[in-house]
Formats: sequence, C-alpha cells, structure tokens
Amino acid sequence: PLVSLGNLQLKAAASHTTMYPGNKRKKLWREEKERLLKLTLEERRKEYLRDYVALKNIPTWMEDLKSKSESDGENTKEDLQGKKSLSEKVSLYRGDITLLEVDAIVNAGRWLNIL
Repeated sequence: PLVSLGNLQLKAAASHTTMYPGNKRKKLWREEKERLLKLTLEERRKEYLRDYVALKNIPTWMEDLKSKSESDGENTKEDLQGKKSLSEKVSLYRGDITLLEVDAIVNAGRWLNIL
C-alpha cells in the first residue's frame, strides 16, 4: 500500500506501520521527514508518482484580472490601485487540490462555523 503525503506517495512507509510498534513508527516517520526536508525541489519532484500543479502556474488575482481586462480590451489600471497587496498574494484554484505542489493542505471548513 501507498502512504500519501499530498503529491508525494511513499511505497516503503506503509509496510513499516504494520511491522513495528508505535515508537518505532514515530522514529521511521521522523527519519523520512528529515530525508524529505533535505531534498532539493528537483530531487523531490523525481519522487512524485503522478503529475503535479506548481504554484507558479496558478495566476494570482492580479494576473487573472489583467489577462481578463486585456482580452476584453478594457483599461482597469485605476481599479487595480489599492488592491495590489492582497490581489498579488491570493490565487484561486479550481481542481484536485491533492495535485498541488504544496507542503500541506489544511481544511478550515469547521472554523467558518465558529466565526
């Protein structure tokens, strides 16, 4: 069986979980975590078992708005002033989030109920 860490799926780690008691599993998990943290981006990408979506390929709100305004022939330069700080940091992604090349995916859906 495979252990999935987002886009990275490990083959060997799953067999260790059934062979060793809790403390041994924690040690093996920590060793694997340390190994992964030492990898360069290119080395890490070689371990992916399927395609991925790099964050640099997802346009920010600013880039998306600019491309839409250029295709519509509009000049929205004034509209973009004052919104740059947030719109240059935030992107919207529609698709399978497990394909994103990120370190973690957090489900904050329950927090919305609290707020």
